[in-house]
Amino acid sequence: MSHIRRALTVIVAVFFFATPFARANTYLVTNNTDGGAGSLRQAIVDANNHAGFDTIAFAILGLPFSYFIGFISGFLSLVPYLGVVLAMAPPFFVTVGHISSGDAVVVVLVVLGLHLIALNVLYPKFLGNRLQLNPLAVTIALLVWGWLWGAMGLVLAIPITAAMKIVFDHIESLKPYGEWMGE
Repeated sequence: MSHIRRALTVIVAVFFFATPFARANTYLVTNNTDGGAGSLRQAIVDANNHAGFDTIAFAILGLPFSYFIGFISGFLSLVPYLGVVLAMAPPFFVTVGHISSGDAVVVVLVVLGLHLIALNVLYPKFLGNRLQLNPLAVTIALLVWGWLWGAMGLVLAIPITAAMKIVFDHIESLKPYGEWMGE
């Protein structure tokens, strides 16, 4: 039980202290009008934010080379479907022989918790701000389109939802739905 409490404490501390910086990075990128390069830049900033979360968490846990494995783990976590497994590999392999098995459980729980919170709570919020979409609408769209079309549905969920919002905003009878999908 103490391992779970320690993992939760690290996760809460990281998101409490690091989320304002991630929001500032996202704000700087999304308010830049550069004709299309913003989505690539946004993906890089999202990966950088996640790498920062991981680095801070690994430093709090006292893992060796936390700055290096945090960076690698943060970027690997953005790989679709395999991200959480790939994100666990660098800290696990670097710390083999340096920590006890109980601390290894804490590392796995921290990586899993950071991954789940960042990709299911923070990123929909950041994307919703950028696209003027409600974070709940973004989450529902990802669930529905991912269930319907699999990986391709996850890729197309946000553009389809944004297009639906534009259509809803311009048709009088559908305006309430457009308002709900907006902020």
